[in-house]
Amino acid sequence: MVKKDNPKSSDKEDEVKDNPNAESTDVEKEVADAAEFDIGDLEGVGAVRKARLAAANINNPMDLMVRGPVEVAEITGLDRDAAEKLVQTAIDFLKERGVMEKTFQSGRDKLKFRKEKIDKNRITTGCKALDELLGGGYEPQSVTEFYGVYGSGKTQICHTAAVMAQLPREQGGLDGEVIWIDTEATFRPERIIDIVVERELVPLQPHPKKSDPKIPVDENQAYEFLDRITVASATNASHQELIADKIREMLKVHEDQIEGRPTAPRVVLIIVDSLTTHYRVEYAGRGLLQPKQAALNTHIHRLLKTAQIFNIAVIFTNQVVANPEGFGNPIKPVGGNVLAHASTYRIALRKGANVKRIAKMDDSPMHEQLEVIFETTKGGCTDPEGKP
Repeated sequence: MVKKDNPKSSDKEDEVKDNPNAESTDVEKEVADAAEFDIGDLEGVGAVRKARLAAANINNPMDLMVRGPVEVAEITGLDRDAAEKLVQTAIDFLKERGVMEKTFQSGRDKLKFRKEKIDKNRITTGCKALDELLGGGYEPQSVTEFYGVYGSGKTQICHTAAVMAQLPREQGGLDGEVIWIDTEATFRPERIIDIVVERELVPLQPHPKKSDPKIPVDENQAYEFLDRITVASATNASHQELIADKIREMLKVHEDQIEGRPTAPRVVLIIVDSLTTHYRVEYAGRGLLQPKQAALNTHIHRLLKTAQIFNIAVIFTNQVVANPEGFGNPIKPVGGNVLAHASTYRIALRKGANVKRIAKMDDSPMHEQLEVIFETTKGGCTDPEGKP
């Protein structure tokens, strides 16, 4: 295994002070180096196995880590122990290159990592109440789930997030691009433009009266927000999973191209609206419950691993069903324990009066189960005052 010396911490700290984008650039280059690594150089991968892995779209250590030993064993013909060793070798490689965290860390080091790599790379929700609920916004390397009945604000949260991620850091964004997996045909480019204009994120023509319509000075400036959103329309569950695999290829290509262009935008957010639609339709009935849960489990964990490797945030919406138990919450999210355990943060949404919506932290490793109120307005998800 080829080892790469890391720069001294003091040098890196000085570089970050001089250039606030230096830290994110280091991450991008580390990922780019890993993406370019020849998988055939890993111990246990010869020409035949390399060809089999490539046929399954496994081309580098990141792919091995995401797919896991069970699938790698099936593809290569290796026994389970040998496949686990191969995947562990890939994971060790990624840790040596700084793409992944070390296996053993002190609690202090873990806190330092979260402050420097996580908290500094959060994306604002566009609403102070929701930011407070999430501890500062959407967290990279994590999966945030929003579930609720129709009209509870799930898709509006996604549209708002797709705009916020593109804002500069000083405005709560990461100056990045967004990938939206659309399973319900709910993405609306017009909605993106509405949010951009209403929040006055581009120069507007004079509008002396509050009732005057807001019109951009240059419409192309508003359309640039659309240029940085890639929409992938999934037609069925298998297609949805294929898109998720293809996204990793897109991310690797982008990381390859970004080297030498530290100011170029990178993908910082993946949105799935909604995660469970196709699985509910295609795996209907109790007889298909086990394969449905297995497919969902694989899909969501691959998304999580992608988020961890590329240091990006993932948010998805989820549908609900009636609770047959007859007590407690009358509805429950689709996906059962599989999604309940896979989601880092799980937020329940419900309707309030008029445009008001209520969000409750249902499950989190660090947050209280608080409730906050927000509104769905022309400017997206806003605070109760109605001001973006």
